[in-house]
Amino acid sequence: MERIGTLAALRRYPVKGMAGEDVTAARVTFAGIVGDRVYAFVDEQDQSTFPWMTARKVREWLLLRPRFLDPPPVEEEISALERYAAEVLTPGGEKFAAGEANFTQYLVRRFGHSLRPRFSERSMTDAAPVSIFGLATVRGLSEETGLALDPRRFRANFYVCWECDEPFYENQLVGRALRIGEKVTVQVVKKDGRCVIITLDSETAERSPVVLEKVAREHEGCAGVYAAVLREGIVRADDPVYLV
Repeated sequence: MERIGTLAALRRYPVKGMAGEDVTAARVTFAGIVGDRVYAFVDEQDQSTFPWMTARKVREWLLLRPRFLDPPPVEEEISALERYAAEVLTPGGEKFAAGEANFTQYLVRRFGHSLRPRFSERSMTDAAPVSIFGLATVRGLSEETGLALDPRRFRANFYVCWECDEPFYENQLVGRALRIGEKVTVQVVKKDGRCVIITLDSETAERSPVVLEKVAREHEGCAGVYAAVLREGIVRADDPVYLV
């Protein structure tokens, strides 16, 4: 195997579409990172193939900050349901339990959409269990747009510092298998087609349309890659990444 990078950061998103949280270690299953996008809200008036409520519809959704109160330990292969209890902090300083009816009612009042909550231990991701983004790609897009882009804007699970310090290097890995750390193996299945979410600042939700414009015009609308999980296990920040 050839070492091709280092796992620089790990992020999970307890509630689909809301702010994420950094973790130093994570259990990775065939469904994705444990705790990633396990809560979600369906917009009941949306009859499209993407009925989820996210910042695509209301950008302030991104400013809601969930966290697990006692998250599932990485050592546990199967965690009790109580481990998934999460609290969400609103921009106004209110706190709600993610799965409770009063939180749904708050969201309905705040955003004016008819919402139905969902919970699943199997991550409710868009296209594949995990997403990967190169830090060099963040740098490259920052140069292209003239903005100091925060990597969190791209909402990936694995942020990697590649040995080949070239923007969009991860595109070359489509169809290849990677091992991360001692055990976890993933197959890069396709490039990540981006939407309006990447125009939003992760801290303020302020728009910068030029980000999506550059990705659409210069990079076929894609930034980062999606991967399927071939072998489960635990990954940690600073783990080596190998080409299998």
